[in-house]
Amino acid sequence: MAKIKQMTTALANQIAAGEVVERPSSVVKELVENSIDAGADQIDIQLIQSGIQSIQVTDNGSGMDQADLLMACLPHATSKIFNVHDLFHIHSLGFRGEALASISSVARLRIASGLNQADTHQGYYVYLEDSNLIDQGVCPPIKGCIVEVKDLFYNTPARLKHLASLKTELRHSLNIIQDLALAYPGISFKLSNDGQNIISTNGKGEFLQAIANVYQPSIARQMLEISAKDKDFSLEGYISPPQLTRASRTAIHWMVNGRPVKSSLLTNVLLKAYGKQLMIGRFPLAMIQIRLDPQLVDVNVHPRKQTIRLSKEDELCHLLTQVCQERLNHARTVPEAGDSLFRAANSKRITHKTMTLDESLAKEKSVDPTNSFSSLDSNFERAKDYVNEDKILMDKERNASINDLRKFEKIEENAFDQSNRQNKITSVGSHDRAGIDFNQLRYVGQIHGSYLIAESERGFYLIDQHAAQERIRYEMFMSQEIDPNQHQSLLIPMVFQFDPNLDALFLENEAKLRAMGLELEPFGLRSYQLEYYPIWLEADELETLIPEIIERLASQPDLSPRDLKEASLIMQSCRGAIKANHHLSNQEAETLIKEMQYLKDPYHCPHGRPVFVEFDQQTIEKLFKRIMDSHQGGREYD
Repeated sequence: MAKIKQMTTALANQIAAGEVVERPSSVVKELVENSIDAGADQIDIQLIQSGIQSIQVTDNGSGMDQADLLMACLPHATSKIFNVHDLFHIHSLGFRGEALASISSVARLRIASGLNQADTHQGYYVYLEDSNLIDQGVCPPIKGCIVEVKDLFYNTPARLKHLASLKTELRHSLNIIQDLALAYPGISFKLSNDGQNIISTNGKGEFLQAIANVYQPSIARQMLEISAKDKDFSLEGYISPPQLTRASRTAIHWMVNGRPVKSSLLTNVLLKAYGKQLMIGRFPLAMIQIRLDPQLVDVNVHPRKQTIRLSKEDELCHLLTQVCQERLNHARTVPEAGDSLFRAANSKRITHKTMTLDESLAKEKSVDPTNSFSSLDSNFERAKDYVNEDKILMDKERNASINDLRKFEKIEENAFDQSNRQNKITSVGSHDRAGIDFNQLRYVGQIHGSYLIAESERGFYLIDQHAAQERIRYEMFMSQEIDPNQHQSLLIPMVFQFDPNLDALFLENEAKLRAMGLELEPFGLRSYQLEYYPIWLEADELETLIPEIIERLASQPDLSPRDLKEASLIMQSCRGAIKANHHLSNQEAETLIKEMQYLKDPYHCPHGRPVFVEFDQQTIEKLFKRIMDSHQGGREYD
């Protein structure tokens, strides 16, 4: 008896669907791309239970007649390509003809459509389950298309079981719409979940306006426009100045001929263009549209079509590097000096932005999020409309002065475990040196506004001033014996306004933030109010630190609350430490060096980088040929 048999159509379709439909966001992507290919300029996406229960996409595209509607649901049926030649001249987002057939094999699919013409008098609909046509007929006139997908994975419970949380699934769909909104600023996108608006764009065709819709108007205003062209490529878009960064690469968007793609190659070229202007662990925002001949790009590499292959990529990388470096050099500004090395430890004055709940809700009702910059300002920054002008005197008995480190000599050994690193100085000499007496160091001077020079009888040391104070602050925070549940109240609550993506990340990780003592209460559309904070955080860092903590979870979603707390302390230590290009007085430099003697690990910053490098006397004399290596006789010169 023959062992090899042909699969049933239903089984083959379900297997094929596994490559096309991974989760609700996969359905959203396929349906919205179909709407774009149909010429729609208004696309409305409505989800129920993050798309697991229902996904409905309504557009005003060209629509389909009855014959096309029936054909569209068959496997490998498409209006985009017809021969092999067309495969190398793709101008559409979709072309494989797999989407609707795959969706109908794992969900209940209903499509209603009609030609978007003035003389259209009726529409048509089809209904499919398990890839089978269950019903079809006539419906009221529709100018465009309405696609409804219900009960996703109802017939493949194993797939349904392995979906993430509703909040995570929603964030994936949001990311899809954000990418497409940036790629097509001339299309109005609206995404809602369970009746709540998630994101809306006005579709007026302005790239910068789309950035304001996806992020915030305050972000859009800071972006730097780039534009370049050669015989094969044209680049248009925006990049952020070096001081405007994120904790992950999620805000770097690439569009190739209108298709959102992921490219580690282009991202690395972009980061190289920024060079040393970016701090370690920080990433710029970028939205760059690349136009090229379709023959120079292969999009048929991956089922999701987000991975591409480029011809002449060296030329593209050169063009990208050149235009970004020129724009950054033109916009270069002197970095801010940062916080003073000797900030007062107690009684800091802080102004917090606040408004009442009634005012917030009243303002929310009057805001149309699809309007231009002015209304977006009201939406994203309405918390700033009611700023209390009086500065609030807050009592911060936190022992924040670096001199107070002397009080914390009895520190648990495991509090400063650096993955069992040996406490050794990075040495330029012939061997590592262990241990150093900081009292014997004599301050000599500062170079490049970033490094301190100190000498001893053994040689001299280059000290990274930022890394040194970062380590001091980190050990100070870690050494404080504080009840993890102890909080400090804010006399005036802080109000945070998140962009859609940050809001989705927050909702997804709200439990982790609560576990580490950060409880943000709803305060309007994507607004949250903070009334108290963990005592181990600094009040004047909260406004910038909390969004960074949430962003960190995008790149490290598996962080436990404990690990997240330590990461937060490292971020706080870094943010408050003295920056590069900040000139210190002799007294400030000498004090910083002396304070290092109280550190448990003065050799590494919290990120693991060396704090200082030693040049021992023997090595210096070798450099000047005053002595020779032992294998050369060890001869010494006068």
